[in-house]
Amino acid sequence: MRSGPISGSTVSGLRAYLGIPYAAPPVGRLRWRPPQPVRPWTIVRPCLKFGPSCPQVGSNGRLVADTSEDCLSVNVWTPARRADQRLPVMVFIHGGSFLMGSGSEPLYSGARLAAHGVLVVTVNYRLGPFGFFALNDLTAESPHHASGNYGLLDQIAALRWVRANIAAFGGDAGNVTVFGESAGGMSVIDLLVSPLAGGLFRRAVVESAPYADYGVGILATQPLPAQEQLGERVAKRLGVGAGPDRLARLRRVPAARLLRAAGAAMQLYPTSGWQPVVDGWVLPGRPVDLIAAGRFRPVPLLIGTNADESNVALVGPHPGAAAMRAGLLRIYGSAAAPVLALFSARSFGDSLAALSAASTVMEFQAPARFAAAHWAAAAPTYLYRFTRAPLGHIVGAIHGIELPYVFGTLPLTADAASVDGRLSEAIMGYWTSFATGGDPNGAGRPRWPKYGALADTCLQLDERIAVVPVPFARACDLSQRLWFLRR
Repeated sequence: MRSGPISGSTVSGLRAYLGIPYAAPPVGRLRWRPPQPVRPWTIVRPCLKFGPSCPQVGSNGRLVADTSEDCLSVNVWTPARRADQRLPVMVFIHGGSFLMGSGSEPLYSGARLAAHGVLVVTVNYRLGPFGFFALNDLTAESPHHASGNYGLLDQIAALRWVRANIAAFGGDAGNVTVFGESAGGMSVIDLLVSPLAGGLFRRAVVESAPYADYGVGILATQPLPAQEQLGERVAKRLGVGAGPDRLARLRRVPAARLLRAAGAAMQLYPTSGWQPVVDGWVLPGRPVDLIAAGRFRPVPLLIGTNADESNVALVGPHPGAAAMRAGLLRIYGSAAAPVLALFSARSFGDSLAALSAASTVMEFQAPARFAAAHWAAAAPTYLYRFTRAPLGHIVGAIHGIELPYVFGTLPLTADAASVDGRLSEAIMGYWTSFATGGDPNGAGRPRWPKYGALADTCLQLDERIAVVPVPFARACDLSQRLWFLRR
């Protein structure tokens, strides 16, 4: 490896290398700067445990333990192979609303996926105010007159590390597939339209990514001026005013204090407040606009969503039907009537279920279909819809529920003879076949045809895998029309 020798561990016939630094610690004067090269080492570095996650606040509102700004590391799982063999590489970008999560979560262990003949890499990147903080002073400091996309720059640096080093692990640097879910899927879309990510991967998998800045209000990006204004609110809460030493003072603020100030200043639902920025450098425009204009990397694409994405909001405390309806009216205004007509309480059983369905279709499914339609004209494209509801029909196939099937990491997928075990094996087969040669099909699995706008079909992933017409096509078409009207 170029930066220095490392050692790993062997588990169930696979080799695992955990917590490998791919960039210098982004601390002190390197906070809010593009990732810098890691300092090389000469003594063997044991890579036996995961590196720290980026500082973040948990669901209890408290700072998550065992985190550090020194978080830029990758984890690698590689199966047994011939000495002369180079394996396909799958690089996973985790989700978490750009605020939380880590590539070291047990859910994302690459061992079972790697056993299908691929090399798996998971990535940590900067989150929240560490990864997406913009400020006029930072923009002025940058030679690119840009700020706020440090988390995306980390992902690009990790892919560059893969290109430079993965051969040492038995990987094929020319056969890299990047895949991600939720904010990770949105990141993959960002990489597909970013001029800085050219040549770093050959294929892409996008899972449950509300990337389109239209639908029910999740903002996938922010204009640079808006993100700079958010940065100003954070600086004000920290008591750091204008002056020649302003950035130096902000870079000395302890991580926990910065998180508290960012949490108090950031925008509330329906936006996260910390997301990628249309800065003219990393992101030259909103991804949905760039896709519509054909300005994307035409690599083979596998993309899809879950049937009940937004039902995750119905688990535990939730805003209720009145609040969800008010949000829909606020976003769509006078155009909300046709949306509500397509998702009536009578059709879905009650108002809450209807509004959740509207959110799922307009925010998740419509953008996936939109991307598939544009990609299909340029590259092989495969559209899926995950409908398995292993936790019961009350919550359905909620946001993120496909992940244990993709990685085979939860008890419900451990028994290969069970319904969920068989589905997990099929999905891992589809994903790894796609990563190997750009076609998810293989022996023992139902045939998955390429997406075409005329056929408008997808692969339904459930107890029974089948090709079906894309559901809610009218709602998807309406979503796109409303987006064009609001541009």
